This record gives sequence, structure tokens and C-alpha cells, in this order.
Amino acid sequence: MTVLVIGATGKTGRPVVKALTARGINVRAASRNPGTNGVTFDWADRDTWAPVLDGAEGLYLVPPYAVPDGAGLVRDLLAAAPDARRVVLLSLLGVDLLPDVIPMAAWEDEARSSGKEWTILRPNWFQQNFGEGFAPALREGGSLELPAGDAAVAFVDTRDIADVAAAALTEKGHGHKVYALTGPRALSHREAVHILGEAAGRKLAYTALDPVSFADGMRKAGADDRSVTWQRGLFTLIRNGENTVVTDTVERVTGHPARALESYAQENASLWRAS
Repeated sequence: MTVLVIGATGKTGRPVVKALTARGINVRAASRNPGTNGVTFDWADRDTWAPVLDGAEGLYLVPPYAVPDGAGLVRDLLAAAPDARRVVLLSLLGVDLLPDVIPMAAWEDEARSSGKEWTILRPNWFQQNFGEGFAPALREGGSLELPAGDAAVAFVDTRDIADVAAAALTEKGHGHKVYALTGPRALSHREAVHILGEAAGRKLAYTALDPVSFADGMRKAGADDRSVTWQRGLFTLIRNGENTVVTDTVERVTGHPARALESYAQENASLWRAS
């Protein structure tokens, strides 16, 4: 079996490649900048589609978040993949409550109507965000500032997402299912940052920003209106309590408990230590 992983260099793509490889699956790792062992795929360049889709029996899709008008792309890609039987689409928790300018709900509908054996993953916020996107602010300034209020989030490890994706792509029984994926407990950002600080051996702080001020700051930094709307929608979900849900899906699908933030923090403590 050959599985094409689109977004193979991303936060979920990397562990998906690893999880599939561990199962003995032939993985075709695709991205815009694939490196030595990957293949080139660009959502915005359809000439790159056919070579990577040819012969792929399974697809892991990370939709084109950065493409301004992404409607229809998932539909068109799946129509161009006649060999693919199983498809796993990465979505997110609360997708039905996001503004219409964010096409994730439409991408889900396109997967459902594709005629493939689809599985949709709706993960909570990634634990790995603290180690990639948020790490510089925590390491250099000792503080994280976000418009998340003090609401709780059941942060999920991307390795757990990958394990579920690998199961859905290689095992029977996961077709036509939507999986909400979370960590084992819900934590506020203040609690999460405290856990990171404990692991790093230093005090780290969290400040709840005003949502309007946060949006203004994004615009001043050069973000376009679509990006601002996207981020405001995501943080509104958090403040409204939509991300507090804790599910047992990871354990039911994979047979192992969801990884706790404490484990991720211990493994990556050096990321938050002062330079």
C-alpha cells in the first residue's frame, strides 16, 4: 500500500509519515519544499498533482490554509486521485462554528461527497504549538500573550493525531467517521504555561489579551483581513468554552492513552529555557 501524505513537513505531517513508516507502509511524503526524500506538491500549482497522486491508495490531506480562495480544492484533488480508496482529512474542533470565510467545513463536505472511504479528524489545539509557534516568545520574553481568556483547552499531541490517522489509513472500521481528538485533560493557557515553566526550570507567564487589541496588533504586523478573521474565530471558540471537551477517541482508536502536556513539556524543556 502506498500512502500520500500532503503537508509532510508540517506539524502533523511529520509524525504521520513516521507512524505510517513504523507500520511498514510505503509513504510518499509531499510538500511545497520536500527536501531530500520527499516529492513536490503545491495546492496552488495543479501541474504538481498528478505525479504524486499516481498509484497512491491512501491520502492524508492537510488543506491549503494559506490559499485565499481554497473552496473546491479538496473536491478537485480527490477527483484527480482515482487510485485512492481511503482519505484522512485534517480539520479542527469547532469547525462548524467558524466564520464562513474559513472554508474548513466546506472541505469536510467535499471529502464526504468524494465517493472515497473518508475519515475526518477534528483535533483540539496542538501541544506542539508551544514548541514551535509560541516558543520564541516564551524563551526570550518569558511570557505568552494571547486572546484566549482563562478558558480551558484539552491540548492534543500531534503524535496522537498521527497514530489515529495511521490507523484510519491502514485498518478497517474507520470509514465515514468524524473523530474529535483531544488530550487527557483540559487546561487554561495559564496552567499550560506553568507546566512548561516547571519543565524548563523557570517561571513563565501568560497574559490574556483583549481580542480587539490582538486583532489590531496582527494588522499592524502586516496580517491581512482573512488571517485576522481566522485567528479571531479560533480564539473566540476557546473563550466560549468550545475547546474544553475531553474525548477518549485517541485511546479507543490506537489502544494507548492520549499523551499529557506534562510529557511533551519534559521531552522539550530546552525549548523554553532562556537563551
